[in-house]
Amino acid sequence: MYAKICGLELLSSYITELDIGDILSLQALVKNPLDWHHFYEKISLIKKGSKTDFTVVTREGDRLAGSGIVQEVEKWSNGGKYGFKIKVNISKQKSLADRRIKLRNMSQKRQNSVSQKVEQAPTPIAPLTPSAMHGEPNSNNMLPEIPKLP
Repeated sequence: MYAKICGLELLSSYITELDIGDILSLQALVKNPLDWHHFYEKISLIKKGSKTDFTVVTREGDRLAGSGIVQEVEKWSNGGKYGFKIKVNISKQKSLADRRIKLRNMSQKRQNSVSQKVEQAPTPIAPLTPSAMHGEPNSNNMLPEIPKLP
C-alpha cells in the first residue's frame, strides 16, 4: 500500500486504515518521534475545506488518482505513539483499471476497423483479361500515342 495525499507520502508501514468510496479516509500510526515531527509540520498546514490531489495504491495493486476537498484532519498522541486521520470528499477519481479497460476497447475498435478495410477490397472498373494480366499488348491495355507538335 502507498498513499500520497495533501503533500504527504505514506508507505504501508505507517498506514493503519485506508477506505475509499465517496470519501477517502486515511489513518496512520507513527511510532518514531523523529518521523512524527516531519509529519506534524505537514499536517499542520492542511486546512479543512482546501482542495487536494491524491494517489493511492491498494493492497491488491490498483492505483487510484484523483482530487477532492479535505473534510476532516485529526491528529493525536498516546503513550509515545502518534497518529493522524485525514478524510477527503472525492470529487474526481480515476483508476488504472479504468485506463486498462479503455485501452483494451480502443485496440479492439482499431482491429475491427482494420479488418473491415481489408474485407472491402476495391472493385475494378473494367474486368481484366488474361492477356492484360500477363503483360501482353492488345488494344485494351495499350496507351494511345500522343501526337508531337511541329
